[in-house]
Amino acid sequence: MDLDEIVALRDQLWDEHPVITERAILPTPALKDVISRVWSLGRRGRGSIAWYAQPLSGKSSCAEALQMELKRKKPGCGVIIFEVVEDKNQAEGRLLSEVLNQIDYAPKISRDLAGKRTQVHRALLALSGDAKHLFLIFDEAQELTGDEFAWLKSVINRLVRDRVKVTVVLFGQIELKDRRSVLKETRSDLETRFMSALFELRGLQGEKEFKIPIEAVDDKSEYPKGTGLTYTQLLLPRYYAAGGRLQKHSSDIWQQLKRLRLTGPGNVVSMSVVASYLANLFTHLRGLDSAELEITPELLQKVTIA
Repeated sequence: MDLDEIVALRDQLWDEHPVITERAILPTPALKDVISRVWSLGRRGRGSIAWYAQPLSGKSSCAEALQMELKRKKPGCGVIIFEVVEDKNQAEGRLLSEVLNQIDYAPKISRDLAGKRTQVHRALLALSGDAKHLFLIFDEAQELTGDEFAWLKSVINRLVRDRVKVTVVLFGQIELKDRRSVLKETRSDLETRFMSALFELRGLQGEKEFKIPIEAVDDKSEYPKGTGLTYTQLLLPRYYAAGGRLQKHSSDIWQQLKRLRLTGPGNVVSMSVVASYLANLFTHLRGLDSAELEITPELLQKVTIA
């Protein structure tokens, strides 16, 4: 694909690009740690692990990246992301119906509890695939109550009896720590089952860590799939063809990210801030794309986030 063709493709796909829509999944040390821990845990017949995070720390994108990586590393397994919604009228049947709805269960959902239990079991058994392994990822897990954990425990136990490996991953807001404390006091068996391992999912903690995702934007990403074009190559094709790379300016970009970061401890920068800044940076540079483009600290300072 020559330069003119890349420019035409850029103009065609700009509004859909994952960087511009702030949907790009970029590698970070925290994400690599999550994948490593979950993969190790997956060797067991049954296991659970949890992470809590500050708002906008990128836990949802982390869950999506984990799903993609698990499917790549273990073809034939089932990886399901459930988004937990607070339910003030809790009942086992309502939870089971929600599970069926979120996995797009096609048949009519049974009205009686025993029927729903059977439907959930059969659906999850099928989704475990040839590998007979299910990874159940729960986003917003702080919304799960003690009763709901107990009902999930029953679902998982039945799958394990049918020789299905089940690995549970919980991602939640900081309130997940409080949920763990309550379980420890009231249902220690559930605390041990689901949250004996609870970690904090943090954003980028320094320029050294930021170099990992910015390098991916330049050299270790691809869009559209199958083209071999990296994010920078497609969004700034003339600059890229002349040898331009954003990672050469990682220090200056990091200084701007620190300036714009959300409130939080130390120099931690959330991935939501990184995503917003990169989207606006590429948008700002689009009209300046050329072999002569110079990215200066003054130019970077003009880029803001919403």
